[in-house]
Amino acid sequence: MDYTIVIPSYKRAELCRDKTLAVLHRYKIPKEQIVVVVANKEEKETYEEILDPKTYKEILVGVPGLANVRNWIFKHFPKGKKLVSCDDDIHGFIEYDPKTKRHERELRSLKDVIRRGFSECEKAKCSHWGIYPSPNGFFMKPTVSTDLKFIIGSFGGFINPGNEVLIEISEGEKDDYERTLKFFQRDGAVVRLNFVSAKTATYKTPGGLQLGNRLAKERKTVKALMKKYPGWIRLNPTRKSKMPEIRLVDPSKSKTRKVRK
Repeated sequence: MDYTIVIPSYKRAELCRDKTLAVLHRYKIPKEQIVVVVANKEEKETYEEILDPKTYKEILVGVPGLANVRNWIFKHFPKGKKLVSCDDDIHGFIEYDPKTKRHERELRSLKDVIRRGFSECEKAKCSHWGIYPSPNGFFMKPTVSTDLKFIIGSFGGFINPGNEVLIEISEGEKDDYERTLKFFQRDGAVVRLNFVSAKTATYKTPGGLQLGNRLAKERKTVKALMKKYPGWIRLNPTRKSKMPEIRLVDPSKSKTRKVRK
């Protein structure tokens, strides 16, 4: 399958080298299918000095800001191109396994996950797929869903919509919630593979979104999202986090699709 894995990264050259690129290399993803996107020419020079050229094809200069660079990625690559967006701090993947004590094991094939994601998108006639947001086998299931479920931004695929789906509100905080919602409103479905998850350190890894006052930014973003998408976004007080947490809701339910095993 012809796809490109795109890794947006900011001030995390060593982390990108030691985490995500090392993981992709371990799963035997060809370097010709891996591209790193940085914020400016100075960052590119730094990354070129630190990254192992055997683990990626090229480093592109995009624009500053996570949401902005993901919009830039959609504009940069040809419309209809299969893209896999991947955070720079992934240190592994797990898959659901009910036979183990924790109901999980190390993922055997990342290539199969990517193929499955795009295959399920074709079946559902939609353009966005992702994986389970929490790396915990007790919550994961051997299912594929196509109703409105949150698609975490750490790892997922797109059939590039070009300018048709761009983030408007978030500057990086909660941008994956807005992206999930916009793809669902556009296509009537988003695919989530509930049997696989990525291991990352959300809110903890230095650099990237952690720079600046993230709490204030998230509060501002959540308020703006709820105003722009009334009925689609609600506060989620059940999640234990210092950050304001939200959940997506389909107000009509008419577009909800059944879960397939």
